[in-house]
Amino acid sequence: MNKKILIVEDIKSIRKAIHDLLFEKYDVYSAGDYEEAVDILEQTKIDLLITDIKMPGKSGLDLILYIREKFPNTQYSLITAYDINQYIHFAREYNVWNIIPKYSSLDLRYIEVMVDKLLYKDIFGIEKYFPDLFIKTDTPTTGFETPHENQLVYKIIRSDEERNKICERIGKFMEGKGAPSSIHQILEELTSNAMIRAPRDSQGKSKYQYEIVEKDIVVPHKEVRLSENDYFQIGYGMYQNIFFLVTRDYFGALKKEEILLRLDRNITPDSTTGFPPGLTDSHGRGLFICREMADQIIFNIHKKKQTEVIAIMENFDIKAYKSLSIFEVE
Repeated sequence: MNKKILIVEDIKSIRKAIHDLLFEKYDVYSAGDYEEAVDILEQTKIDLLITDIKMPGKSGLDLILYIREKFPNTQYSLITAYDINQYIHFAREYNVWNIIPKYSSLDLRYIEVMVDKLLYKDIFGIEKYFPDLFIKTDTPTTGFETPHENQLVYKIIRSDEERNKICERIGKFMEGKGAPSSIHQILEELTSNAMIRAPRDSQGKSKYQYEIVEKDIVVPHKEVRLSENDYFQIGYGMYQNIFFLVTRDYFGALKKEEILLRLDRNITPDSTTGFPPGLTDSHGRGLFICREMADQIIFNIHKKKQTEVIAIMENFDIKAYKSLSIFEVE
């Protein structure tokens, strides 16, 4: 039996575009507003709701609240033409892990992949977004290798020294091909997370940084050399005018709640100071900056087993609004 999806969108052309994208694989229902959506939900067991945020009458946020109360087993996600950062606090409070902006030429592809990942829990792999991308893993494990067009190359990182060398080579290569200069900082943040913050011991404590939990402070070790079980992968490459970075660690220690906490702390102003409290964070701010610099950041997490972070940058179209894409499986 096909999974059932409900699309709630007041603009008929967008509603139809998403319907046409999904109807061959799923039973797709559609509604133009809150009331019509509720009627369908009360008559049909819906597996996944995709709703616009701003609609005439009650909003998509109201619909999420209704779903959570009446149909707790129904998954949900949001789409919007507005700044997603305005809704990060709501997302954190009500467990919204995916919000997609409408404006990108890749939106429909992202929606299709998001639906598949949410419903079937097969979450890993950048090739889901770009099926023609050639993934190269049969290479020497370390050292920079120039990727061909439409190719992603994976390398294993074993130490801080190796990380610094390959990040410098990747950054220079991609910038020379037209990637934004922010590629260097994105590389630093993603690889630091995979090498320093991800590895945990059997008690769940960090292996390569000191944590002062009560003060929300972390201090990384210097000149880290990873144990063999702690090695991580970095993937890098290009597809037409799009640049990719991928990190994979094998701990799955990053939590979706932690991601939203850090984003929220750097976006939502404190009621007393008027400034986001994350301005004073000693960690977590890098994640926010990384998301702001890339066009897309996608988090794929298998709890206690693997974390994959995908950064996508386009050299022809700077995105003002950033998506929220977090997927987690047990």
